[in-house]
Amino acid sequence: MKFYSLIPILLPALAECQAVGKPFGFATGVTGGGSATPAAPSDITQLKSWLADATPRVILINKTFDFRGSEGTTTGQVCQDNVTGLCPGGSSAGQSSITTTCDTTRGKWISGSWDTAGRTQMKVASNKSIIGVGSSGIIMGKGLALTGGVSNIIIQNVWFTNINPQYVWGGDGILLSGCDKVWIDHCKFSLMGRQFLVSGFDAAGHVTISNNEFDGVTSWSSSCNGDHYWVMLFAGALDYYTLAGNWIHHFSGRSPHIGTTVDVSTIWMHAYNNLWENGGGHSFDIDKNTYMLIEANQFTSALQPITPASSTNGGHIFDVPSSSNTGTCSSYLGRNCVVNGFSSSGSWTSFTDTSVLSQFQGLKSYLGTPAAASSVSASVKANAGIGKISQTSVTTTKTTTKATTAATTTSTSKTTTKATTTTAGNPATQTLYGQCGGIGWTGPTVCASGSTCTFGNDYYSQCLA
Repeated sequence: MKFYSLIPILLPALAECQAVGKPFGFATGVTGGGSATPAAPSDITQLKSWLADATPRVILINKTFDFRGSEGTTTGQVCQDNVTGLCPGGSSAGQSSITTTCDTTRGKWISGSWDTAGRTQMKVASNKSIIGVGSSGIIMGKGLALTGGVSNIIIQNVWFTNINPQYVWGGDGILLSGCDKVWIDHCKFSLMGRQFLVSGFDAAGHVTISNNEFDGVTSWSSSCNGDHYWVMLFAGALDYYTLAGNWIHHFSGRSPHIGTTVDVSTIWMHAYNNLWENGGGHSFDIDKNTYMLIEANQFTSALQPITPASSTNGGHIFDVPSSSNTGTCSSYLGRNCVVNGFSSSGSWTSFTDTSVLSQFQGLKSYLGTPAAASSVSASVKANAGIGKISQTSVTTTKTTTKATTAATTTSTSKTTTKATTTTAGNPATQTLYGQCGGIGWTGPTVCASGSTCTFGNDYYSQCLA
């Protein structure tokens, strides 16, 4: 006779959720891991395995996955530039470079030591959703690589940080090179040696970068002022970017740099409702083979919103320099464009190249309708970064059945509460595609003109046009 005993074990509550909200802009239609059962890897080894395998997955980042020390430490020669490395008279330390060449007329070789793991990224396969849980989802010491033709990937609510920040070429946050259909949403990036986001020369495809915080505060700055220089660099072969609702602060350059003269590429970008704040260097640096529609952004204490070289590099730019230019968009896009806003910032160069509007006329189904720049600062700070989205909470119960041969089954019990629609709450206005309601939501509940707060699930409503 076999005797069976059922032993229920309550595991810690997890936020078992698919991605919150709906991909928009050029990432429209991205589903990531789809309806795969969300699961949290146990350690860094399992995380790397799940990211790279061929199985569609919803991967929960429910704690800090710290890769520092996991691949050892490398010691070698690094190049210390006399200016950007030594930083004489600067307010922060500089960055030396992990490199094979050093111009000794303007610097010298010194001994350095760095974490080996940060220098390479983890491969991410197609059909993955990488979802941080609450404010707990942190990947430390190693970034992600979306390469080799992968597609349909969601990265949401994850903090990427501490990748050899003292060294140029210490490591990147997310590499987009040979990919398509990517949504990077509500993430945070800080303390990296090189780019927070970067494309290679292969196509990055259709990408939406939304509601993220790019935090440039650092003790090691190539501009010697405590601001991070390497924020975003996009130079892919055929790329379409939506850049919306992001908070980019304490930066000194490449925020972003778009375009390249190295090879033949074409890049389209719609940048709107972003906040650039406390920047001791430049925001936009635009090169050739680009079509840039820049509208309804806010620049606050941003030293140089756009570089002078953007005027001569050969890129195509329409940046709505004044209210007299807003109506130009109507015949192309079916709506007026929206002027950008400035406070204690540098000058804004006028670009009114209507070839940009002609290009976007055929892409207007991917374009959002921006809120006024005057609402951007409050809404972006309330919405951008990790821990700003509401997620469904469940308790997972594991039941072990003991017999002659043990068998294990797992069941999930889920408690839901019906959301109550309300018009009360935070009086601030939410931007298009921002969260406007849901259980536990305390942010803005009123959407910008032209958009409506639309129910997604009990925990998430979104401003949609």
